[in-house]
Amino acid sequence: MPTGIVEFRAFVTAVKDDERTKSPARGEGSGTREALVGRTIGGRFRLRALLGGGGMGAVYAADSSGGGEVAIKVIDAELAKKPETVARFAREARAMSAIRSPHIVTVFDVGTDEGRPWIAMERLHGEDLGQRLRRDRRLPVGEAVAIVGQVLDGLASAHGAGIVHRDLKPDNVFLVNGSFAKILDFGVSKIERPRDRTVPLALTGVGTILGTPFYMSPEQAQAKPELDARADLFSLGAILFECLTGRPPHIGESHEQILVAICLNDAPDVRTIDPALPAGVADFLHRALARDPAQRFPSAVAMREALLAPVAATGVAPRPHRGSLTTTIIIGVVAMIVGIVSTLVLIELFGR
Repeated sequence: MPTGIVEFRAFVTAVKDDERTKSPARGEGSGTREALVGRTIGGRFRLRALLGGGGMGAVYAADSSGGGEVAIKVIDAELAKKPETVARFAREARAMSAIRSPHIVTVFDVGTDEGRPWIAMERLHGEDLGQRLRRDRRLPVGEAVAIVGQVLDGLASAHGAGIVHRDLKPDNVFLVNGSFAKILDFGVSKIERPRDRTVPLALTGVGTILGTPFYMSPEQAQAKPELDARADLFSLGAILFECLTGRPPHIGESHEQILVAICLNDAPDVRTIDPALPAGVADFLHRALARDPAQRFPSAVAMREALLAPVAATGVAPRPHRGSLTTTIIIGVVAMIVGIVSTLVLIELFGR
């Protein structure tokens, strides 16, 4: 057996053994989270309904005293007792508010309620890409390219602000009205949180791998500390691959098999799964999914330009999102204003 495979399997075994020695802490029960419904937080947001939850906290639909509907993410009380978690949550909220893009969920306000940090975000209506793929399995080339192109626009803004998502997957790409893409959950993977077997988890620290690894880059799967923006580009390439073929580029019967495949095997040519896909798209994915970060696209901007080239060559027009250019511009301006205000609030709440 090649030395690389032996070393990597030893690494995976060590990680799994380490996980077995820790007692898995669960998130708060649904009853505890439901108890917050009806409460007003921040003096102006009334929690109206529980939308969902995970290992870190819960998300609620809320009405603003100024009119309009928002989504409120509240950290569970268990995590809120940890000063390091609160500090990291504040840093991540500040980072999110610094991003100016209509393709990233907008943060309106942040604060604490009885010691529990919360974030007020725009309420989105539609479905995430994961739901879409579970229903339709695959997308037409033009539609898949349009969605991924919008995500790349959002990533370009995030990477320009020095932020790497590190947990891109279909469930974190929300499709407003079915076609306008917005990236969700920036920085969640950087927040320490308990294990929760029911929630897709991400990389939380050096030497620790958690959750479904289908969209992880090789460097992320190996828990390498020098993770940069190119890890996000690999993950987005894996998402596009699944949109076009109905399956992720690397598959296996266990997490270990998938991790080994990501790190030691090149992604298959999409034409071996669907010979009808254009050669230019196959070439694009070959580069996007390169195991060596240096062989990938250098930036989200460069990747977006390369993405549009093979589609233009085939004459398949990317499906435009629903909504006018004017609407997109308005959303961008609002995001910029809200970002500035949120940054000032964060500085007041948590300090520099």
